[in-house]
Amino acid sequence: MSSLSMNKVRGRAINANTQNTNNYSMWMEPLSHKDYPVTYVATPTENAVITSNGVKNVVVAQPGLIYNNVRLDVSGSVNPTRWTTGQTINTVFLDASMPLLNHIVGSISSGTIAYYIYTPKSNNSRIIVEYSALYVVGGNTNNTDNLVDSFESQITVSGVSDPIAKRQQYFRSGDGTSNRSSTIFPIAGAYVNSALTPIQFNITLSRINGDDVITFYKAAFDACMKITEIAL
Repeated sequence: MSSLSMNKVRGRAINANTQNTNNYSMWMEPLSHKDYPVTYVATPTENAVITSNGVKNVVVAQPGLIYNNVRLDVSGSVNPTRWTTGQTINTVFLDASMPLLNHIVGSISSGTIAYYIYTPKSNNSRIIVEYSALYVVGGNTNNTDNLVDSFESQITVSGVSDPIAKRQQYFRSGDGTSNRSSTIFPIAGAYVNSALTPIQFNITLSRINGDDVITFYKAAFDACMKITEIAL
């Protein structure tokens, strides 16, 4: 074989080896190393997450994301484990007829009106407790001991000495006086939480002065409690 023919064979072998190397680089090299043109998008949609279906030059669009606005269209539930400051983590709403609220019915002068045991979702949160109730104060302002009827309501946390909320109501005697203060309900307060253990929130009543009692009711529309946990 002439030297010219040998050069041709050698050149063809080098070209074949180079071509194989290029083909390997294109299809075996991780996609993150180079940019490749997309020639086909399967199931195109306006709001989509783009993924590969394993076929070269083909990607699949799945509903889910608008790139700039970061909006997610999720068909299932979302269960996050981290939140931004001020974001609502969880909300619970209870009415007086629900056994979990442990709400009394009847007349008392002092004691626990309702309580609920809440389990936080985060160990770095603020838990807001709101309670409202229909209540009727018995008797009148002209009591036998000539004392001004007055009551105090609180939201307390079991095991914590100070209340997280307090309201007082005074019933004055005389024309045009009656109630010249805030009312005991509705009431709201907040508790700073740092654990995932259950917390018991109590709604309590105490009589400051007087001799009357307050009647509470237990129908669904008579009282309610709302608990909102937000991230810190």
